[in-house]
Amino acid sequence: MMSDASDMLAAALEQMDGIIAGSKAMDYSNGLFDCQSPTSPFMGSLRALHLLEDLRSVLELMDSEERESLRCQIPDSTADSLVEWLHGHMSNGHISLGGGDHYQERLSRLESDKESLVLQVSVLTDQVEAQGEKIRDLDLCLDEHREKLNATEEMLQQELLCRTALETQKLDLMSEVSNLKLKLNTMEKERHDFDRFRDSEVNPYSLCLHVSFLSLSHFNYCLCFVLHLPCTALCDHGL
Repeated sequence: MMSDASDMLAAALEQMDGIIAGSKAMDYSNGLFDCQSPTSPFMGSLRALHLLEDLRSVLELMDSEERESLRCQIPDSTADSLVEWLHGHMSNGHISLGGGDHYQERLSRLESDKESLVLQVSVLTDQVEAQGEKIRDLDLCLDEHREKLNATEEMLQQELLCRTALETQKLDLMSEVSNLKLKLNTMEKERHDFDRFRDSEVNPYSLCLHVSFLSLSHFNYCLCFVLHLPCTALCDHGL
């Protein structure tokens, strides 16, 4: 494989040398030439391109050591000629110039894309900063609402405690009202009894005399019992 590649490379290099030499010596006075002529640059270019494609195919099948060994076998003059030709120093270097225009256009497009990306990054950075400001404002608002919610919950707890205390006071007042009603009923009953007693037919003065008489009789009875006297003895003495 290495020998085939060497032969192919040598043939391609010889063909390229002939093309380069022919292109340098060609007379463009009338601008006409026979494309079918063996010395026609058109036919030589086709053969050179085919040889280059074949060389590329063979090189792709070779490993790095084989490529390095093949590269060392290339004469310096041949390598210099190829480098000079590939870098656009040939007299009709439209290929290199065209490639340069292509790369320049691609570079310009990349520069434009870069500027566009830089602008997009700047816009996105501004948007991120704006969103960050909004997030901070929302955090502050959330903290305020959380504080208000805590204060409202505390007020609700106080309200519940006050309501519980009021319910307790209400129960105490209801109990006290019940007691007062009982006392009022008792007093009403006593007043009613007193009114009924006052309106009765018994004379208070005669009642007092009757009570005094009963008390005196009881005293006489007790005195007779102490003196061991009959009850009629005191009656005889006017007692």
